[in-house]
Amino acid sequence: MIFTATVAYFLPMRRRDEVCAVILAGGKSRRMGTNKALLEIGGRPLIRILAERLRPLTNQILISSNDISSYAFLDLPIVPDRFAGQGPLSGFHAAMLYRECPLYVVLACDLPNLTLPLLRRLIRLVEGFDAAIPRTSDGIAHPLCAVYRRSCLHAVELALARRANKVVETFLEYGLLVRWVDPDEGNFKDTDLANINTPEDLRKLIGSPPA
Repeated sequence: MIFTATVAYFLPMRRRDEVCAVILAGGKSRRMGTNKALLEIGGRPLIRILAERLRPLTNQILISSNDISSYAFLDLPIVPDRFAGQGPLSGFHAAMLYRECPLYVVLACDLPNLTLPLLRRLIRLVEGFDAAIPRTSDGIAHPLCAVYRRSCLHAVELALARRANKVVETFLEYGLLVRWVDPDEGNFKDTDLANINTPEDLRKLIGSPPA
């Protein structure tokens, strides 16, 4: 079935208690040289900005990290990996086991231009799918700014058990239904999904502090 952009307007918006947000903060930040999640923008750590931006969506916000002390100031649950050293998929998996919820908004910790309307759009578009994953205009998927259903948990566990750590490859291999959301349908710009890997990225992306 082909879905047009207008369909999303008629899909129900989920209640706050049906959505869990997971901020992935387990990366090494090697190219940045310092912890990206703690970079200050307008006097606030980036991870706090993201957490505050998520509050209109849900009161269930988790931090995926093995470094509990660095994020204690957020006063949010910090969930360590159960499959050590297996990347974002492992963080997503641990969060699903920690908090049972129909939908999970999964975000990298370094998305300074992320908008709340995009997340609301993805939550609507995941209806009838296992995941709603945005793609930029160059066709590149962004699975670390996406919405997932709990229905994918078994496939994620199978992938991790055999040390297959890639999110998109896992969904394709196990036949999960993905709704790919392009800029026109998601009503977003490519720069909304841009992340920070280096100091130069930070200079380019942050012209002014995010609202």
